[in-house]
Amino acid sequence: MPTLSTLLDSLEESATLRLTNEARTMAASGQDVISLTAGEPDFPTPASAREAALQAVQSDFTRYTPTAGIPELLDAVVQKFERDNGLQYSRDSVLVSAGAKQSIYHTLRVICNPGDEVIFFRPYWVSYPALVRLAGGVPVVVPPEDGKGFRPSLRKLRDSITPRSKALLLNSPCNPTGTVMSREELMAIAELARAHDLFVISDEVYETMVFDGRKHLSIAALPGMMERTVTVNSISKSYSMPGWRIGFLGGPPEVAAAARRVQGHTQTCVNSIAQKAAAGALNGGARERAAMAFEFESRRNAAYTQLQADAKTRDVGRPEGAMFFFLPVSEFLGGTINGVSIQTDIELATHLLRQHRVGTVPGSAFGEPGHLRLSFSSSLPTIQEGIRRYLHGVSGRTHESH
Repeated sequence: MPTLSTLLDSLEESATLRLTNEARTMAASGQDVISLTAGEPDFPTPASAREAALQAVQSDFTRYTPTAGIPELLDAVVQKFERDNGLQYSRDSVLVSAGAKQSIYHTLRVICNPGDEVIFFRPYWVSYPALVRLAGGVPVVVPPEDGKGFRPSLRKLRDSITPRSKALLLNSPCNPTGTVMSREELMAIAELARAHDLFVISDEVYETMVFDGRKHLSIAALPGMMERTVTVNSISKSYSMPGWRIGFLGGPPEVAAAARRVQGHTQTCVNSIAQKAAAGALNGGARERAAMAFEFESRRNAAYTQLQADAKTRDVGRPEGAMFFFLPVSEFLGGTINGVSIQTDIELATHLLRQHRVGTVPGSAFGEPGHLRLSFSSSLPTIQEGIRRYLHGVSGRTHESH
């Protein structure tokens, strides 16, 4: 049998999807499982999106669409960028894809030559290294600033730039830490991008989930950044529509046009019904979006209080945005829990799921071993019960003797 591509040797299965799927399989078999794995909001799809989808079905809107997206959705995306981000794009500068992940990949595919370096901060979203490699690039990971939690290190970023550097890949609010980049941090990053003539890909899918009065800022809105920045977003998080698989990008017209050519060969176009639903959400789902953002902050507050009340989780950071807690768990590694050897965060996450029926994601998947990510995208009672199971699951630890 012919051999498979050696590129697969560098690609690992998404830990988020693997543990989410295992939790779903256990639940489908009748087990009482609480999954705090995926960042999947539990709210219903906004009424305006559902109504638009139903109307599309009833009118038999089931043919191929333009590769870039239907005009109605392109206009909605253009208006969204101007309304929410202060970014003025034309239809020619935006592209609708099957989720933000595909928008990021298409962007990387059209800006990277083989061996070009793409720089991003650690912890990073699980798919960034794989997406860069699939596009022929080389991932360059920048550790966080020493002693400052998970704030991006501008000093280490500066030291990571080489003649092969092509792009910076940013994520704010951050998955998995919830860190929201400040205006000062973004301005410093923008200065480096301009000085070294780098592209910036800004992943802003959690933009509506910023807490404690913070304001989301798109780096493309800073002086001199529109012409080198591709801003990526989706309807999955802000409108609770992950299964509709609609993402979009806005950027320099030549980048959008090139990404459109790639999409034309790989996908032709995005699902026609989902495009109508996305337009309905962007044009008419503002009230639901605001209500969801408010509820996420309320959930974070209640869950954080619960975590702070227990000595085992008192060191957890307070997320500034997104929908995740990133728990330090090194103290529970290198020994046994109720007789089970637990050496890594992967083993701990597996133990918690299989023995205590609570799903989490190991920090190793995000380049940060010794942590677990807990999502607060479920209802508050579900989150609180999941935390209770987590706390019970890490009790009874004993150190190995040497």
